Amino acid sequence: MGRAGELIAGRFLEGHGLTVLARNVRVDGGEIDLLALDSGVRVAVEVRTITGTGDPVDAVGHGKRRRVRRLGSRAGAVRVDFLGVRLGRDDVVVHWVPGCG
Repeated sequence: MGRAGELIAGRFLEGHGLTVLARNVRVDGGEIDLLALDSGVRVAVEVRTITGTGDPVDAVGHGKRRRVRRLGSRAGAVRVDFLGVRLGRDDVVVHWVPGCG
């Protein structure tokens, strides 16, 4: 499910003008789901995927945001975005929160 969400997220971001540089980027202390470029700005993207109801971005707490910021900076990112993918039975909903890290 996570892999599907990351593929959807990558296509979504590319459709909004970002360039996906890498997926599942390993840095000291963890992994960044997507590393992208937005008008010359390097962006670390945390992707959350759920099925059913709710907003997956709501599941990203303060501690996780702090951790993703730290990992992103280790990868040279100056911005952290969160992108939630909800896989419904009949639809896919994407919620992108740029610069929320």
